[in-house]
Amino acid sequence: MARSSAGSSDWERQRRQQAREAERQRRAAEAAAKAAKQAKREQRIAARKAEAERRTNEISARAKQLESILSTGLRHDPRINFESLKRRPSPPVFDAGTHPEAESQPEWEQYAPSQPGVFGALFGGRERHQQRVAEAHMAHRKAVQEWRAAEYRRRQRLDAARRDHEEAARRQIAEAVEHNRRVDRLAAEFTGRDPATVERLLGVILDRVPLPNDFPRRAEVTYSKESEQALVQVQLPGRDVVPTVRGYRYVQSRDELQAVPRPAKEIGELYRLLLAQLALLVIRVLFVADPRLASVGFNGHVDATNPGTGQSEYPCLISLAVKLSAFREINLHRVRPEACLRHLRALVSPHPYDLEPITPILDFDLTKFSFVEGMDAVSTLDSRPDLMKMNPTEFEHLVRQIFEAMGVESWTTERSYDDGVDAVVVNRSPLLGRLSIVQAKRYKNAIGPNHIRELSGAIEEKKAGHGILVTTSWFTARSWQKAREHGRIELIDGNRLRYLIKEHLGKDVLIGVKRPRTATTGPTEYEK
Repeated sequence: MARSSAGSSDWERQRRQQAREAERQRRAAEAAAKAAKQAKREQRIAARKAEAERRTNEISARAKQLESILSTGLRHDPRINFESLKRRPSPPVFDAGTHPEAESQPEWEQYAPSQPGVFGALFGGRERHQQRVAEAHMAHRKAVQEWRAAEYRRRQRLDAARRDHEEAARRQIAEAVEHNRRVDRLAAEFTGRDPATVERLLGVILDRVPLPNDFPRRAEVTYSKESEQALVQVQLPGRDVVPTVRGYRYVQSRDELQAVPRPAKEIGELYRLLLAQLALLVIRVLFVADPRLASVGFNGHVDATNPGTGQSEYPCLISLAVKLSAFREINLHRVRPEACLRHLRALVSPHPYDLEPITPILDFDLTKFSFVEGMDAVSTLDSRPDLMKMNPTEFEHLVRQIFEAMGVESWTTERSYDDGVDAVVVNRSPLLGRLSIVQAKRYKNAIGPNHIRELSGAIEEKKAGHGILVTTSWFTARSWQKAREHGRIELIDGNRLRYLIKEHLGKDVLIGVKRPRTATTGPTEYEK
């Protein structure tokens, strides 16, 4: 019985030890799991904090980038160096080493058999030696023939390669000469102040101004040779380039990144500062690139959508005109951009971030036209109400007066200077303001699609926003279709012209044109 009791006690003791060990392992596992969970939580917190810091740093860097647009641009040299545009050909010297070298001509000694010994000669060796000599001569002649053929082919390949190299060198030199000739011609046209060349080169220069990659690159330049003035219309970056938050912070209780909003006043001030810097930078680039300019005009617009109408608009937010003499007195490295604009008497939107428009100081692209003094063509209608009895000049002035009566500014162009443009119309509305070119056709026959293509080309050449074709006759169906396809051309036929004269000039006129019944008609809103 004593042994049984002792065995039971040992078993019980082992069981308790095992239980204690199991409990210890369980607690250790729980502690390890808790520690791992805590470590994972701490890692996530650290990662989220790092992400908040990274995003905050990115926003801070963006804000600093916007604040330093001018200082960054001042390090850029926009001067035009025509010599640097030229090519200086340096074709490589022909390297014959890239082709296999000539092999040595097979020598007789390489094939000649050795002389037979004394004993060999006694036992028929002389005859065998003569036979081997004959065979060796044949082998040597064959080897020489093969060598000559191979050498001939090698020389042919080498000569062909040398001719190709010389031809490539001549072509490279010819291309360089032609390229340099074009550069010289470009330089001569620029020096000679060819308007199209000046505009094109200044446009290229503006396209290379160091700006953030997400900024628009649309800049249109018009140049007046008579006044040595460049007027540039620039698309400004939209409001979305300004970060609306200052940064991010990590809210541990909700495990989320929370944006720290940037005050509305600060957003507006940063956007205004950005526009001021861009205006000064563009003007500086133009004056440095073309020192012969006497003045530079700047109109800064932004693409926008009217929240009330949903229509696209292009409001002007900043406009100024600067003479070179005034700009030379400014140290852009030390100015405060907005104060500098006030000094230059710039016109700036009171609330640019709200896209509140202004009327530009200068009319973009009007320098492309030569205007004549207006004449009163309406008064002639009292005695000659038939428009077909007017001469072409009187008809053009009549068309101008119609637009003036409609409340927009208009001018008649000189016939010898503005081929394809008879009048220019400007709508001064800050939001919808645009320049339109007008063609006036005192015709008695139908106007075909060729006239629509002609007006389309004039719109592009003059960088106008819109084109209007006015005629005393009518338009073919294809003409109406071409105008609709273009999207920026309006057609006014004889019927509508009579209506507009009655509506805005108070005159009943005749048009002595026999309009066929089959003549097509476009929009009829004016007849309603």
